[in-house]
This record gives sequence, C-alpha cells and structure tokens, in this order.
Amino acid sequence: MGKNWAAILPACAMCIITVLSACSSTTSEETKIDSVPTVETEEGEASPGPEPTAVEESESQEMSEQESMEDNDEEYEVRFRFPNEWVPADGLGEGILQPLGDSALPEGFVEEEYLFSGEAVSYVPEGPVDTDGFWTVEEGSSAAYKTRMIFRYPPPEQFSGVVVVEWFNVTAGVDNSIDWSYLSEEIGRSGHAYIGVSAQYVGVMGRDTGRIPQGLIDTRGLPVRDPDRYGDLVHPGDSYSFDIFSQATVASLAILASPNYGLPATSVVAAGQSQSAGYLTAYVNAVHPLVNIFDGFLIHGRGDGAPNPSVDDSLENVLIRTDVNVPVLIYETETDLTVLQYANARQEDGGNIRTWEVAGAAHADTYSITYPRGFPRQASIGAALGCDGLINDGPQHETLQAALHHFVTWVQEGVVPPAAPRIETTIEGELLIVRDEMGIAIGGVRTPPVDAPLRILIGDPGSSEGFCFLFGQTFDIDLGTLQGMYPSLNAYVEALETAAGESVANGWLLPEDAEIMIEEETRRAERAGLE
Repeated sequence: MGKNWAAILPACAMCIITVLSACSSTTSEETKIDSVPTVETEEGEASPGPEPTAVEESESQEMSEQESMEDNDEEYEVRFRFPNEWVPADGLGEGILQPLGDSALPEGFVEEEYLFSGEAVSYVPEGPVDTDGFWTVEEGSSAAYKTRMIFRYPPPEQFSGVVVVEWFNVTAGVDNSIDWSYLSEEIGRSGHAYIGVSAQYVGVMGRDTGRIPQGLIDTRGLPVRDPDRYGDLVHPGDSYSFDIFSQATVASLAILASPNYGLPATSVVAAGQSQSAGYLTAYVNAVHPLVNIFDGFLIHGRGDGAPNPSVDDSLENVLIRTDVNVPVLIYETETDLTVLQYANARQEDGGNIRTWEVAGAAHADTYSITYPRGFPRQASIGAALGCDGLINDGPQHETLQAALHHFVTWVQEGVVPPAAPRIETTIEGELLIVRDEMGIAIGGVRTPPVDAPLRILIGDPGSSEGFCFLFGQTFDIDLGTLQGMYPSLNAYVEALETAAGESVANGWLLPEDAEIMIEEETRRAERAGLE
C-alpha cells in the first residue's frame, strides 16, 4: 500500500510522520492498511498533518517519514526537498511545447504545465559501484536549476489516488513521453494522474543528434524554441537529474493535494522507458534507499547498463538491488534482450522484483509513431524514419497496459503481477532469440499476434539507419500459407479468440484490450484474403 501523501506533505520545515502499515509482496488479497498518520512538530506535539497547499514560493524544505512495516519489522525514512518555487506556465509564450509521444487526453482530463526551480544535489559513490546494484552514495555538490513538468489529471471524482511520474526520455535530443503514449488509455480509464518531468539536461537545453532525419524534430532546446515561456530555464547537468526528479515528484504531489485540485495521492510510482529506464535503474539502486519517495518503479525497455550515480560513466550487466523495499516491475521486449543486451542483466523473480519479457514486441514500433499522431497503425510507417521494410507492429501497447494494471494492484494491495516465462535465448557468436519454424520467439508473454499469427513479428533490427535498429520487423505471411493454417476466416477467428482467452486468463492482456485486439486482427485477416 502506498503512503498517505496528504499527511506526509504538511506545511512545516521538518516533520517526522510515523505510519504503521501491513504491506508485503504477497499473493494474499487480505492485505490491509491500519494507519493513523500524525505529525510531530518541532515542539514534540503530535497532530494530524495539515492539508498541503500548492505554493508559488517557499524555502527549500526537507522532510522525513519513518514507516514501520509489520510484515518485515523494518523501518525506513522518506526524505526529500521541495523546489524553491513552482509556478503554472499558463499564458506564457506559445503554450506547452509537447514532448514526443504526446497524444489526445483521456476524456475529462486536464493538462497543465508547471515551471519549477531550486537547488539540486548530485550523488557520489561512497563505495564500490558493482553490478549487483547495492550502491551506496552520499550527497555531493549542489547547483541551481529551473525546468518543467507536465500534469495530466482526471476530475477528483474519477481519481484513483495513483500518480504516475514519467522520467522523459531524451535519446532523440528532445523530451519524449514514451510511457504516456503507450499507457494513456489505461491511465485514463483507471483514473490515475500523470506527471511528465524534464529531468535531464538534453530535455531542457537540447542537443544535435545525427540519428534523427533532418527537419523531423527540432532539437534546439526549450529556451531557444520558446524564449517567452522557457527563456530562463537552466539545467546544471545530468548528475543533478536524480534530485530534480525527486523534487518534481513531491512538488507535484503537493500541488495535486491542494484545495485547488483536490487530488491527494495514496501512491506515487515512477516510470521510464529505454534511456530513462537506465536512469531509473540507477535511481533504484543508489537514490531510492536514501529518499524512499516512490511506492514502486515500472522499468520499461532497459538494456543491461545504467549510469553510475555521478553519471561520469556507465556500467554493463547491472542488476536491480535485491533488497529494494518497493515493487519493481521490469518490462522487456525482444529487442531489449538482444540488441540492448538486457539478457545479460536478467534476474530471477523474487522479493520485490518481477519481469515480463514479451514475445513479438520490439523496443519501438508502429504504435509509438502512429498513435500519438492519430495515424493508422501500419508497419509501413517506418519509411518516414528511413527504415527498410516493415517495422514491428507487435503487442507492446496492449501488454504494457496490462503490466501497469497489475503493477498498480501490487503497489496498492500487495498482490504480485502474474508470472511470465522468459523468452528463450542462445549465444551462437552473438545473443539470439530462440525461434520456432516460423520465426516466432519461443517463451515469454504470449498474445494472439504470436499464437494465432497473421504475420511474423520480431524484435531483431531490419536496418541500422537512424533509430531503425530499435523498431524490429514485421513479415507478412502469404495468403496460401495462411489458408493452410486457417481453412476459413471462421477457423482463424476461433484460433484468435482461443489465444486471446489464454492471454487474458494468464493476466497478460486486459479483457477490454483483448476485445479490441480481436476486432483488429479479424479485420486484418479479412484484408489478407481469408474468407
């Protein structure tokens, strides 16, 4: 169960809130919270925590919470700083410069942008930084910053109490809200609030990148692109990004819990994909044990590496520390296992760590390009990026939404996500996926596109142009072969519905997404010529 953030964020300079809770990673559905948060003032008098308010300016504050966990008799502290200032950016410049991956808001949602500033600290290792993830750090230097965060939230009557905070990806030279693009439907229908944070230097100040076709993306940086709105933003460098992300999170929780919003959080979880997943891996291993702000981490599409806490360099084959005290769900595609070498950093399910490896999915795919722009979901869209052939059109979106659903249940109720077998891999000069006679991956999270196939979906790269090596491939199956597999359209639909039912029963698809998938795949079969 998450923390009572409405009580953790009172208006005092230093507070210790003791919460007694029963919280464990268990399959039991009887997990309960038995807590009455109180605030100990500097005079030692206990009182209920006052309702926080969103402020435009305050002194940088530190707070700590100490929780006693009944299931393992452990205690830990929650420590954080507020930014010095956070202000809405309404009416400034030309409006929100949307990150890549922005998409239509769910019905009833509101979008706002806040600019926030303060002093952030870096973290430096106190001891060895080894691949086991048991990293010990201390605060290093401090530096001034000013950056932005984007709010997308439902009406109070629809709010689930869950806040999803995404660490924007910056690989393309600009902010990219990859997890929002994949998860906005599940966030919307579940009533979660979403915060996207420009935590890293490139997302604020920009950079040139040779991987993006010229003219496709403006990578000049926010202050240059809209000086009237972002002209005074400043970022001291990525070694400060961990604390900036923490400060953004607690400020956003205070804002949402204020009377103007009426959205007090019960759980806050971090999410990030690819490069951001690497930074979240470092955050879990080094920073989370010091601050304990997040109630869980959804690490999406990481490779085997992670930056060391001071981001001077990176390490390969890095594990998530096995003593992590909150749920961590690792979601991987075929591409992540081989091209990004995550198979070298695999670890067994246990404690607070679970992993899904999804057959037929690629690190990036048609959905990530088409859905945010309202385009049809077609594998030929890869031509816009200069990719040869058809890019992957696999089931990442649908399975990731199921992953988020189960992850939130794990965080809130202690019920672990459904288990999933690993995709089979082998080393034959290089790391490879083991495939059946059709070329479909063996093992992993299974869905109708791989168990009742109309095309072959793989995560292996088709070309190395730009970012094409991340987009996998799609190979059509000719009509004659399809007719040999499915004597009629009805026979295909029967196989499709059976595969979808198995995916739902295993927890790898949500029923509502399975229904949509059945409709889409049936239309695809009709277009292919099955009768």
